[in-house]
Amino acid sequence: NFDRVIINNKKVRKELNKVLKEALNLEVKVVTPAFLKKILKDPNQYRAFRTMQRSLMEHRTGSGGYSRNIFIMLRDLNFNKHFLVHGREVGKGPANILPFLTQILSERANLTYLVQELENNWHPKFQAKIMEVIANKLIKSKNKHFILETHSELFILQVKKLVQKGILKPEDVSINYVSRSKQGESKVHHIPVNSQGGFE
Repeated sequence: NFDRVIINNKKVRKELNKVLKEALNLEVKVVTPAFLKKILKDPNQYRAFRTMQRSLMEHRTGSGGYSRNIFIMLRDLNFNKHFLVHGREVGKGPANILPFLTQILSERANLTYLVQELENNWHPKFQAKIMEVIANKLIKSKNKHFILETHSELFILQVKKLVQKGILKPEDVSINYVSRSKQGESKVHHIPVNSQGGFE
């Protein structure tokens, strides 16, 4: 459904691109086969790409699959000469994070997001940026909550840093560590954070 929402909803696409540019210096583009033909230039390459693309488009239009004539690409703005990567080829990191970032743009109040291993397939330098996006959304939203399960020390360090900077308050944060006893029982240890971002 992510592709369909981004293609059909300009407002959501504009909001997502604002977040992507600020945090990751990326941009989602909606393009047509004509654009693809122009950037590939080689007719054989274009035909091969369209054949591959059609093989992935077995869904009926409107069922959540790609439209045959409109699709998304990801533009990397980190380079002087921008280049685009087809939505099917961006890798698992962006493929997982783009729908999540789109969902947290929702204006609905009283939402709780449960996220498992958000750091998966992301370069460490981007993990801190993703946590910043979540913190900023948390501050501006109406009664939104994020429960994040992570194996990333970088995520935890970034949360502490955001508290130290005053962007998040200690009471906004609950860090819990799960250990296992010799008997195999799980135990949750709550670790309070002080106003300096240090563990109490």
